[in-house]
This record gives sequence, structure tokens and C-alpha cells, in this order.
Amino acid sequence: MLAMDNVRAMFVVLPDAPLPDQADVDAADGLILVHPQDETDYPAATERVAAALQIRPPVYLVIPTLDSGQTRSYLQHSLQPGVYGVAVQTAASVDQLRYLEGVLEELEIRAGIRPGLTAMAVGFHDPRAIDIMSDCLAAMRDSADRMTWIAYDHAEMAESLGVKPDSPTVQQASSQVVMTAAAYNLPVVYGSPPDAEYAASLGFRGCATGELADLEGLRATFARPEPENGEDEEES
Repeated sequence: MLAMDNVRAMFVVLPDAPLPDQADVDAADGLILVHPQDETDYPAATERVAAALQIRPPVYLVIPTLDSGQTRSYLQHSLQPGVYGVAVQTAASVDQLRYLEGVLEELEIRAGIRPGLTAMAVGFHDPRAIDIMSDCLAAMRDSADRMTWIAYDHAEMAESLGVKPDSPTVQQASSQVVMTAAAYNLPVVYGSPPDAEYAASLGFRGCATGELADLEGLRATFARPEPENGEDEEES
């Protein structure tokens, strides 16, 4: 799985955006590939994922929402050897994540992927999701332990609360997400590059962006500290 500090700069590829050239994402720690707008266009999804796998960074697939009825079909066509993980837009319940875990194991076997190898990243963006966050992380840790990072978007949190993004209530929620994730040794990825320095000060370990120009700056903002006692730093 990805080391904790290797989520500093995650590049998001939206459905209507072209895939980047490998040289353009040298500073990215991962590619987050959003599913096609037409979730049932499976040939397009298969082709796009295969092309993304030719680019260096680990590839995460943003899957259709778990209550859409499209998750399994999308993954059946998109989960290929070489895909690093899947990204869940939001967690509604422990049962939903367990369902996804079962789907992944079944499709891994079909695709010739070692069961349990595909990582999971999960978003927690509203108060209800935060309320079940600890239960979700505990359940995933106690089963296949696929979880590698948490996604959090303060703008979505603010909208769900009906307050401004810079509200103290949103800051409190942000801190709660970071602390809960830290209890399970998981990094949290922020969703707004202009606020990256602020996010780093709260304990976030990286940021997601759709702009190539942001990547170098994000790596610098979320740079890991110098190793202590002469220990060699792990390669990123």
C-alpha cells in the first residue's frame, strides 16, 4: 500500500478531461480517475483505465456511488491488473463498504488479481458520514485492511451544514476527521489547493487537484520532515 506521506499531490482526471502525459505528472503521488459521465459506457471506461495505467503514478478509480446500482458493473469492466485502488465518494454505512469489499474480492479473483490487493480510499464529507467514520475504519481494518487514505472536502462539509467554508464549525469537523483517521494510521487528503497550507497546519497529509500546475507546490507544502537519527528517508 502507499506509504503515509505519499498522498501529498493527487491528480484528479475528470470524465471530460484528457489523460495527462507521463512527464506532466512526475510530481503526482497518484492519479484519481473519475468514472465516465455515462456510468454504463463500459467500453469507454475499460479503454480509459487501460490508458491511465500506462502513466507512472498509482491509479485510483472513483467509482459510482454505492447506492447507484452501477458500482459492481463499472468495476467488472474497469478493475484491471495494475489498478492500485478504488475511491469511494462518500461512505453511507459500514454495510456499504463491506458490500464493496466483497465485490472487489470477487472481481479480483476473476481478473487474476491477488485478493485483497486493491486499495480503498473513502470520502467523509458531511456530519452523518463523520458520525460513522470510526465504525467504518474499524470494520475495514478488521477485515481485509484495504484502506490507504481518507478524502475530505471542506466545501462539501460547509454546504451540508449550511455555513461558510471558513466557519469554525467546518474547522472543527476538519480536525475531527484528521484525528479519527490518525487513530487508524491513515492520512487525510484535502480537496482545495488554495487552502493547502492551512490544511497542512491542521494535519492533512496531501491535497487533490485537477490542475497540473499545482502538483509541485503541493508536494512542497506537504513535504515530510527530515528523517531523524540519520535514518534514510523512504523513496517517494
